[in-house]
This record gives sequence, C-alpha cells and structure tokens, in this order.
Amino acid sequence: MSSIRRTGADLLLITLLLLVLTQPGALVLAGFDPPFGPLVNLTTWMAAFVGASPLAILYILIRSDSLGRRFLPVTVAYIALILAVACAAYFLQQPLFEGFRAPGYEQTFPVFLAASVLTAIISLSLLPAGLIAYAGNPENLSLLAVNAILLAAAVLLWRLRSRGKGPYGDL
Repeated sequence: MSSIRRTGADLLLITLLLLVLTQPGALVLAGFDPPFGPLVNLTTWMAAFVGASPLAILYILIRSDSLGRRFLPVTVAYIALILAVACAAYFLQQPLFEGFRAPGYEQTFPVFLAASVLTAIISLSLLPAGLIAYAGNPENLSLLAVNAILLAAAVLLWRLRSRGKGPYGDL
C-alpha cells in the first residue's frame, strides 16, 4: 500500500466531510436575507466549501512533507479544483445579488475568497440549526439527497479506512 494512495483517499474523505458539514449551515445562511432560491442555496454552499477547503489544503501540505515531490501534482490539481469551484460560485452569485448591493459596490474575487472563509465559519456554526432547515423548505430536499449521497460515500470510505480495505490496502 503506497502512502500516496492512502493520502489521496484521506484527502477524498476530508473533502467529502467538508461538503457534508458545510451544507446544512449554508442553507440556513442563504435563507436569512433575500434573494432566495435554489441557486442562492447552492452558491452559498459552494462558497462555504471553498472557505473550509484550506483545512484540506493544510492536510495536503503536511502530508506532502513526508511524501516529497511525488504528491505535488495532486496538491496543484486540488488547489486548481478549489479555485474552479470558487470562480463558479463567484460568477454565479454576481447576477443573483445585483439588486441587493449598495450603489457603487462591486465585490471582487479576493473579497469573495475572504468572505468564503467567514461563510464557512458561519455555516459550521449553524450546522445544528441547518439539520432542521431541510424540513422547513421543500426546495432544499434535492440538496438533502445530494448531502445524503455524500454522507454515504464518506461513511463507506471511513469504513474502508478502518478495515484497511479499498484504497487503504489489505492489512
């Protein structure tokens, strides 16, 4: 079992957990102020995930010290993926919030990235309340299904990890 493969599987597990844990609170956060709707919920979740992703990047950087340069392409690819998600969320949010901005205010991408960290902190803080948010809004049911699938994948990967099977090899 190579440590690169194990680290890659751990990174996937961390990413799945970040997605699962940020979604419920992000839905509550998206429902505080107008505009409302499924696209606002989705982009707020994306922003919360982007804001929490430095935790996964920190894990990669800590593990890459022991793996050397072999893990560098994975690190670069993961950072590129996070930036792609950030760009998508940023550009999707721009027309949604157009009518709700202060006159003359234009959010820049670096400000969006900084706000994403705050969004992640708030969405993790709202996690308990967010678990109830699915019942309060029927349009969140599709996101509940996505979250259930992500949670099932994370649990499966965690069980494989605890048994030493799959990408973790045979013990």
